[in-house]
Amino acid sequence: MTDNAIALADEATDLNAGPAAPIGIPTGEPPLVDGLDDAHVEAELQEMDVAADTLRKEGLISSADAEKKKAEVARTRKLFRELSPTDRVAIVKRRRELGVQILNRQLAGAAVVQQNVKLNHTRLRPLFEQWWPYMNRMSLNLQRFGESTFGRKESSKVEEFLERELASLERYVDEQLGVALAYRAQREDEMRTNGDTIFEPSVTLPSLDLDVEAYSRYAMRVLSVLVKFDKTMDQFDFMVWNGIRDQSDVNEEVTRFLRKFHPLGLRSYMTHLKLMTTVRGG
Repeated sequence: MTDNAIALADEATDLNAGPAAPIGIPTGEPPLVDGLDDAHVEAELQEMDVAADTLRKEGLISSADAEKKKAEVARTRKLFRELSPTDRVAIVKRRRELGVQILNRQLAGAAVVQQNVKLNHTRLRPLFEQWWPYMNRMSLNLQRFGESTFGRKESSKVEEFLERELASLERYVDEQLGVALAYRAQREDEMRTNGDTIFEPSVTLPSLDLDVEAYSRYAMRVLSVLVKFDKTMDQFDFMVWNGIRDQSDVNEEVTRFLRKFHPLGLRSYMTHLKLMTTVRGG
């Protein structure tokens, strides 16, 4: 992994810089991503490419600026594709480490809501650590510096995308939890009627039990999504223990959730990087 990739990640740890001049798409190494990101990163880069043409056609940027943005997209795409599997693993590890650092620092002057986050299941802890700290910071900086970073029109599009993705994820998790609870209740009643032995498994050592400071309703809603799916996984535990569902079937359900969460986490993280360039002064 190159020093520039580390430098991009380090942008996320500077918590004390003030606002500065607006900027465009950041140059440098590709977004810090893992193996699930390939298709989502390509879609993101394609969207940036199209956005540059749209802004030029609407007279919001010059042809020279549009070509510069498109060249930055092409360079990022090339660098991303050249990353080795080892580099990608190291990048994800680095991103999680920096996310934990952000969680352990307070931001002066920010109105926060303190919240305890308890996740029983180990597959959700990496998801939380590599995305939520950046999503939390991004949600605050988007309010403060969104227009100066992206312009009013593009900033609105970013906000609309984030809201649409989060609302879709909330509906999915609500449905999954509701279905899991109903199915468990139905099968549990059947087992009691049949006199079957019913096991009541529980997690005695949570994967994560942490107090955090949320900067926005957006960040709180993301936490709610994670906690609700963790509760859904509690129902999966019951089903596996009692032979109602197979573990491989449950694994597929969890992987489906991770993939649904990924576009929101990735876009939030990339938006965070752009905003931090503005916060730090370009």
